[in-house]
Amino acid sequence: MDGASRIKQLPDEVVSRIAAGEVVENPASVLRELLENSIDAGATRIDIVVEEGGKKLIKVQDDGQGMNAREIELAVKRFTTSKISSVDDLESIGTLGFRGEALYAIGSVSRLTIRSKSADEDTGYEGYFEEAELVELKPAPIAAGTTVTVRDLFFNFPVRRKFLGADYAESRRIIEVVTDYALAHPKISFSLRIDAKDIMNLGPAQSPIERIRQIYGDDFIEETIELTAKFGERLMIYGILSRPDRVKKSPLTQMLFVNGRRIKDNRLRAAIYQAYEQGKMHPQYILFVEVDPRFVDFNIHPQKKEVKFHRTLRMYEKLMKSVRETLNRSRTIYSHLGEMPTMRVVEAPSPPAEETGGRQMEIGEMQPTLRPQEKREEIRDESTYIPEKIWQIHDSYIIAQVRSGFIIVDQHAAHERILYEKLRKRKYNTQNFLFPIVLNLTPKEFAVFQDISGILEGYGFRIKILSGRTVVIEGAADIFKNPTKEIFLEIIDELHEVKSLPDRHLELLKTLACKAAIKAGDKLSGEEMNALLDQLFSCENPFFCPHGRPTVIKISLDELERKFARNL
Repeated sequence: MDGASRIKQLPDEVVSRIAAGEVVENPASVLRELLENSIDAGATRIDIVVEEGGKKLIKVQDDGQGMNAREIELAVKRFTTSKISSVDDLESIGTLGFRGEALYAIGSVSRLTIRSKSADEDTGYEGYFEEAELVELKPAPIAAGTTVTVRDLFFNFPVRRKFLGADYAESRRIIEVVTDYALAHPKISFSLRIDAKDIMNLGPAQSPIERIRQIYGDDFIEETIELTAKFGERLMIYGILSRPDRVKKSPLTQMLFVNGRRIKDNRLRAAIYQAYEQGKMHPQYILFVEVDPRFVDFNIHPQKKEVKFHRTLRMYEKLMKSVRETLNRSRTIYSHLGEMPTMRVVEAPSPPAEETGGRQMEIGEMQPTLRPQEKREEIRDESTYIPEKIWQIHDSYIIAQVRSGFIIVDQHAAHERILYEKLRKRKYNTQNFLFPIVLNLTPKEFAVFQDISGILEGYGFRIKILSGRTVVIEGAADIFKNPTKEIFLEIIDELHEVKSLPDRHLELLKTLACKAAIKAGDKLSGEEMNALLDQLFSCENPFFCPHGRPTVIKISLDELERKFARNL
């Protein structure tokens, strides 16, 4: 056997790249680390400037405790920190940043400039770093505090840079990060400017609820109830929850903070759902947990996104108990809701899997893909129905007799297909609303709206942007029969994850058609059912909705007779 060892110690350059990759995932993760440093430095105001989704520039300026020349140089070395000094400190971490890797990791993959001045120093200093190495350190005129500028992220790591998202996608992550820290630290002023556009400008708030109001608006607050629960000196839970009658069809806003950090914990999320017992509906919540640092461990994730609670804290039970008792107290206010249901263990629901083709019911199959001639014959058969022999069942499905059997039509999916083709072919008129719809958007929603506003206007929307993040919709395509504020907020929310421009355009059309279509549960007259079927079978593709779900199921007479053993 060859005496040469196959195990080698990695070069320092490789080690630094790996370490940087653990901390610096994208521009938002860079900003997260810089914000934590500013907050730990006692800042009362933090101003952020971003360009090209943070790939070109991330600049964070604070008025916190600054650094002298020697400290600027040390701050970008690995495992240097002002937050801890011994192993014992790891057992009771009270600051946001503590690993001593953030500035080193950021500096390893960017062109980094730090300008800082301590309040007790006569002058400030500026340090410029490349690949975490100090290139220049010089005096600089600056007020007390620190400004960190990160340019050309991953300039020396092209493979990593190539996998970053589009500018608007990275910008949305940045908005989420700033929103998180603004919520968790309401007494600090925050401003955010992205590509020369003011996205956020928040003055100090007197309470977490007031900060939530600053960001999400009065309408959001009015749909919530306040929670406050204290468990001795070790644990306190507070924040807001959806009123039991205001749960949503999708989890629009669900945030949980522990000691100033937003975390993801599916088990705690399940505890909240268990307290609500609302089936497939989703509560909205913004909750803050303050826990003795000795009973919580953030050191299990490089970016501190996950947390481990000491088993004696019984966090799951206490969170569920707090939410449930708050909901029970709300019964006296919203007594028309009736008694809260009996408690039982449920898991937090996962997003529904995309529906795929296959058998839709025992006695019929989804319409197969047809060749052109077959398709024409099939449409001719299914569209030749008897108007007097048409029924609506469960206020959701239409049954109609056709030449060779009968069809079942999903009224929502069918109307979606009709409206989608109208939009695509621009066969609509723009209607002015009698009462314009006013939307007070969150920073995240406003960023999405700015991305899609041009497309919306191209499809008949009449829009005005007032001061701040207030948007007024004065008109829209006449496919919307009963437009509401909630419909347009849902449209914005469903598009926030869509990436490329072509995808965004296509998804917007699908979403508009879905929100404007009649719903399952809507009662239809005979005239309305006939009109729906006539329009459906005039579509280019009547058998599937824009999302790919079937609109029509056909049951032939032969198949029906087989089921009843009439042809044996």
